[in-house]
This record gives sequence, structure tokens and C-alpha cells, in this order.
Amino acid sequence: MKRFGQVMLTKGLVVLFTLGVTLIILYSAVQDYHYFRTLDIQAQLQQPQQQPSPMLSIKITSPSTGQQVPVGELTISGTSTDNATSDCTVYADWNNTKPFQTAIAAGPGGANDYSRWIFTYTADYHLITNGTNNLTSKLSCVGDDSTVGTANITKSYSVNVIGVTSTTSTNNTAGVTSTEEVQQQESPTADSNITTTKENNTAAAAEATPPELAPSVSTLSPVPLPPSIEEQEEEEDTTIYWDIE
Repeated sequence: MKRFGQVMLTKGLVVLFTLGVTLIILYSAVQDYHYFRTLDIQAQLQQPQQQPSPMLSIKITSPSTGQQVPVGELTISGTSTDNATSDCTVYADWNNTKPFQTAIAAGPGGANDYSRWIFTYTADYHLITNGTNNLTSKLSCVGDDSTVGTANITKSYSVNVIGVTSTTSTNNTAGVTSTEEVQQQESPTADSNITTTKENNTAAAAEATPPELAPSVSTLSPVPLPPSIEEQEEEEDTTIYWDIE
């Protein structure tokens, strides 16, 4: 009986010891968890927050895609999300021909404000050619990246325009000129016809008018002809009138 009691006591002590060790292990694990969790939170708080990348936008407002433009020099214009304080620049190219060309800032903030911008395609870079021309604008801004430091953030926008020559307008002008010339050529002909008709009418009237009868003078008789009736009337009308006051 006494031996049985000792055995039971021994088993009880073992269970208590095992339970105590288990509780100690669990407590240590909980403490370790809280400790490392605290360290992780502190590290996150101390780490600088990564700034989100700014939203960039750029657009070519003139000309529009599919628009017909004259070949040669061409000025395009557009807008972007840049302002006078941000570190951004607008570039342009033609049919992906490098290098990119720097546009001119036209925003209200001055020379660094690309909120509005313009660019002219000239012979120094490339002229607009006959057919399809791909015009691309690119907004490039300097941003901060926590992994690599500063980085260029870009946004692009493109339009396709159709280069045409001015032959159509020249042909139209030539057609108008030709019509005016034809009218001018026809006008003298009508005037000539009118003049010719007047001349013909005058000649016909002249032919229809009988010629004046020349006085017949006989060369056979030297006897003078009696005076005509008009001469007789002039000779008879010789009365002289005197004004008596």
C-alpha cells in the first residue's frame, strides 16, 4: 500500500513538472512573438514611406490624328500635367527618328512650365513629307524611387497626320483663271461683231442714199444761164429799211 502511494506521488510530480515546462515554453514563445513583432513594427515605422509615382499625362491638341497638313514645316501644340515647379520636359519626334527634339514651354509659369507646349518640324530635324507622318510627344519627369533613387518617369502620346501638297489648290486656281481668260477672250469677239455690224449698216445706208445731182452745165453755148430762183429772190429783196426815232 505504501509502495502504491509512492508511485502515484511520483507520477503526479512528473505531470506537474511536464505541465510547468510546457507553460514556460509557451510563455517564452509568446514573449518572443511580441518582441519580434514589436521590432518589425518599429522597423516599418522607421522606414521612409515610398511616395507613389505621380500621374503623368500629355496630349497633342493640334493637329488631330488623321488630319491633312501641308508638306514642309509644321508647328504642333499640346498640353501636359507639368507645371512651373515640377522637373519635367516635353520632347517630340517624327516617325521614331532619334534623337528626341526638345519642345518649347508655353505655359503661364514661364520657360519651365510645359503645361502648354509647342514644337516646329523644320529642315534642321525633319520636315513633314507626303503621306502618313507619325508625330510623337513625350513627357519626361524626374521622380524619386526608394529602390534606385531618382528615376525618369515618362508618358507618350502620338498622332498620325497626312502630308499633302498644294497641287489641288493650284489646279483650282488655274481653273478659275482659265475660265476668266475664256470670258475675256470671248468679249472682244462680241465687240468686234457689234463693230462690224455697225460698219455694215453704215455702208448700206450710204449705198441707199442717192448721190446729189451735180448741176448740168452745157459747154456748147456761151450764153450765160438765167439766174436761179433763189438768186432772183435775193436780187429782188433789196429794200432798205431805215430806223426812224
